[in-house]
Amino acid sequence: MTELIAKLPAGARVLDLGAAAGSFSTARRDILVVRLDLEPHHGVSSRAGAWLAADAARMPFRPDSFDLIIANHSLEHFTRLEETVREMGRVLRRNGRLFLSVPDASTLTDRIYRWMARGGGHVNPFRSPEQVTGLVERLAGVEQRATKLLFSSLSFLNRHNFRSRPPRKIALFAFGSEHFLAVFTWALRQWD
Repeated sequence: MTELIAKLPAGARVLDLGAAAGSFSTARRDILVVRLDLEPHHGVSSRAGAWLAADAARMPFRPDSFDLIIANHSLEHFTRLEETVREMGRVLRRNGRLFLSVPDASTLTDRIYRWMARGGGHVNPFRSPEQVTGLVERLAGVEQRATKLLFSSLSFLNRHNFRSRPPRKIALFAFGSEHFLAVFTWALRQWD
């Protein structure tokens, strides 16, 4: 994602889709970053770019508006997935780039996340890169250029990430001990 942003020409437009308060940061001030999420987010700094509360399945942008669309761990949350992917194809410029990252729902790590977070808002389980690629090529008309398998961690279980009282289930994971989580993550990578 950062490589794609770095290679953009001055004046380029980037859509951070399903961004919450922003799924990435950049020091580039010569590009426009528009962060879109269904829920309004208050207190987002102006350095984060323009922020818009809107439905990704009906984006308020003209066709061919963006040079790069980033959907960083957001597609798994969209209840109207097909409409959203079509909209991505509509607002992406010809020869534009699309960066997607989604959790692999076939891994134990993702199952633990869904169990701990009561689903975590994930409504679309993606089980292979081919599933995601096929969806995007068919609905958005964007050809795949590269795929990279990324391993997730159990950082969501780290005791330091809980602002309120952690769930009781955390006891099964050594109460979010960083050392335990590092070893357990390594073991899961070997298994996956």
